[in-house]
Amino acid sequence: MVSNARKNLEYERLNARCAVPDSRAIANRTIYTRAYSKSGARQFVSAKGPKGNPLSDTALAEEFQNHADKWNRKPTALVSGSDRIVDTLKRAFDKHYEDGESSADIWIAFIEVLPTVNETTTRIHSAKELAEKCELSDPNKFSHEVVFEWAVPEEYVLHKVSLRTLLERGLQEHYFLQPSTPEVRSTKEVRYYTARDLQRHDPWEIGITLGVFAQKFGARAPLDWISHRLFRDCVRAKILNDDVVRLNYAHEHTGIVDFTFFCDLDNGIETALYDWWLSNIDFFLDWEDFREWRDVTEDSMAWDLIEFWETWHDVDCDGTIKELSAKEKLLYNKEKKKLLVEHEKKRAYVEAEAVKIGL
Repeated sequence: MVSNARKNLEYERLNARCAVPDSRAIANRTIYTRAYSKSGARQFVSAKGPKGNPLSDTALAEEFQNHADKWNRKPTALVSGSDRIVDTLKRAFDKHYEDGESSADIWIAFIEVLPTVNETTTRIHSAKELAEKCELSDPNKFSHEVVFEWAVPEEYVLHKVSLRTLLERGLQEHYFLQPSTPEVRSTKEVRYYTARDLQRHDPWEIGITLGVFAQKFGARAPLDWISHRLFRDCVRAKILNDDVVRLNYAHEHTGIVDFTFFCDLDNGIETALYDWWLSNIDFFLDWEDFREWRDVTEDSMAWDLIEFWETWHDVDCDGTIKELSAKEKLLYNKEKKKLLVEHEKKRAYVEAEAVKIGL
């Protein structure tokens, strides 16, 4: 029964139980993260709009130079993302504590580019490579950034969650804030203190910490990627030989481990995510109740549209549909708009209930 729930929810499973952090299970998924303001017009769209011709090399370099200048106020045709979770969460906390935005309005998105997608065709660029071509003073600071031309395609957005939801679920906020103050740490400091915290534990306990961290993003998030990404953001692993790996923690501690370290780490992640959470009978029953109610609600909205159309259109016995007059079309569109607004409210309520149960 529980295993069927996992299939129905389409939760990703750990693909390699004994793998170093750069394993095929993670390498095969190209995921970026982005922090944005939901009330703003530029959630996944550039300041110059959502559409435009592919940028030439010269135009791209000019756009990137403006994009890379933090004092620049000219709109650009680029939308950025990061391959590190700590970068994006740090930006989210900056928006909240330094810019004064509401945590409910700050969202973190996971953007997945499937292996079948040609990044050249879809116009995704490495920010570091662009910085090198533009001969910027410190290209390495763009190492984890990518930029999309014009917009992030909607179909690439895998999951979204608000900062408020993360905080309400108990996100480890102390990683990102200075002690006893609302001052946001630098990315280097976030990595330092997170790495120091991880290094104090054995590998299974590290896995538990990573899994608990990922859980805050909800069951629809790329849980395995988040867990391992936080580890990779704070710890670099270098394979020295067949069974020896050197770990370089961001707080400058170095350790030598064998591959059982990563088996234990993955076991900890799986314990936190699946044994303690997704396989829990309470979560399963909440999901079953929610799914049944959601499906009934969606069916009801579909029938609303059918009945609405039938109310306004007469169909003769031979199947001919009576054309609406100009006045009737205006009234039809007005009433349909009202119905769609009601449907949006229902969908928002469904989403709120999904978040409430941990999806």
